[in-house]
Amino acid sequence: VGGRWHAAERPPTWRNHSPCIALGQPLCRHRSMPPSSDQLAVLDAAHEALPVELVEVRPGRTLAIHSQPRPGAEQTVLFVHGSCGSLLQWKDQIALAAKERAVVAFDTFGCGRSPKPPEWDAYSFAELRDDLAAVLARFSVPGRTMVVVAHSAGCSLALAVAAASLASTPPGPPIDGLCLMGAFAEPPRVPSIFYLPTFVLSLMQPRLSAGFEALALHADTRAGKTAARRYLLGLAPAVNAANDMFMCKAYYRQLSAPSKEEIQSVGAEVPCLLIAGEDDALVPPESTAELHALLSSGAPSEMHSVRATSHQLMQEDPEAVNALLGAFLQSVYARPKPKKTAKARASAVPDKSFASQTRFSSLPSEE
Repeated sequence: VGGRWHAAERPPTWRNHSPCIALGQPLCRHRSMPPSSDQLAVLDAAHEALPVELVEVRPGRTLAIHSQPRPGAEQTVLFVHGSCGSLLQWKDQIALAAKERAVVAFDTFGCGRSPKPPEWDAYSFAELRDDLAAVLARFSVPGRTMVVVAHSAGCSLALAVAAASLASTPPGPPIDGLCLMGAFAEPPRVPSIFYLPTFVLSLMQPRLSAGFEALALHADTRAGKTAARRYLLGLAPAVNAANDMFMCKAYYRQLSAPSKEEIQSVGAEVPCLLIAGEDDALVPPESTAELHALLSSGAPSEMHSVRATSHQLMQEDPEAVNALLGAFLQSVYARPKPKKTAKARASAVPDKSFASQTRFSSLPSEE
């Protein structure tokens, strides 16, 4: 009974009185089962191919960042993974972009090789958005176009940062193009399972991982029909096994998205490419089409679907995704940078910098 709640999941006024503390927290501190030796071998090989540095991007927030600077490059591509994922999912897209461009990818707080503190508010949408804004500012170079490539819930973070940048005075670091994969306009309903105690979720983690993979991976992938799909069958469970279930719970319970008005403000200024898995069972193409409709308000916007793929389309069919992404990167580079419109200036908040606007009001801890 005493292990029903993790101390960090209670409101602050409860923490010093938690029965878990009195009992030495034998259940509250229960963490996810560690990856198996085979899974660790898969992760080690993947990590070696995409090394990272731990960088404090803002006070108290350190992220694992993979970067390939290219002096003289005229475009930077910043990759943002989806919920509870890893920068490893972008391996093939990073290889494409790095041929001619500077590349940045990072593990969001709590994911991959980034720190995983047991703090509820650390995984709020506000904090994760501020992290992305800090990474964008750190790697923006004057005169160089910046394209953000995002997946799933990472698309919401990218849209929120783009909207804040456009609305700030002076404007924040520009985002010259957005490539959004498996994206949605409104976040899905939080599965009720994430209201269970953390130690229960930890015990259920292998089944939860298998359930996710059944939805996120196409039947052809699960059948291992290509080398890329066979590799993915080994990588996906390893990445999932490395996740901390407290982080997953806190992340999904605080998942959010920018408003429709914010999304439309981005669509008016920023060229967008949306790519959906034709058989995505987590974010159906219809959901991505709803977002596309909101973004089709001025700047060029396209939507494509990739056959025989589900939610992890960039890993399931990297050739098809890279063909679309490569053409989009080139189109953004060739497009003249638009000046901030009078409408955008009018909607900006006077005397507020981008840095101040990348701070949401703090969200309450779990009750």
